[in-house]
Amino acid sequence: MSEILHVEPRRTCLAYSRGGHLAELERALEGIVFLDCYHVTYGGGRPTRLAARRIYSLCHPRRSFLRTLLNALQAFFVLLRERPRLVISTGADVAVPTVILGKLSGAEVIFIETAAALRGSLSGRLCRRFADLFIVQWPEQKARFPEAQLASGPLL
Repeated sequence: MSEILHVEPRRTCLAYSRGGHLAELERALEGIVFLDCYHVTYGGGRPTRLAARRIYSLCHPRRSFLRTLLNALQAFFVLLRERPRLVISTGADVAVPTVILGKLSGAEVIFIETAAALRGSLSGRLCRRFADLFIVQWPEQKARFPEAQLASGPLL
């Protein structure tokens, strides 16, 4: 078990896709305890090690326009209900509407670009304009996103 380095009191939304994006998020948040946190993802995949009392499973967009609209509508209603002050995301597509709508509703946004996309992911390219803090894991990503902060190393 990791040492507690920070206690985050703000209502926080963790938005991610299952699999590698979740693994990167878990690694990035080691040592942080959230007092009020909920998750936004899609169904299936492995369970998270992050403490979660509230998990919202949204429609997985799968690069479909109609499914993306449904995901955005679901994200909007979750945001209305929860009203987060902080949104942290590692992408991918299921998280994009939550990040964008979260920022538009006044939340602070932290986006961590996946290590798997050296030239930048589509979700990263879409979300970076809405992120208060945009973190990349490789120097090659930093060249693509000069405004980003370079992590101390890959999170996988």
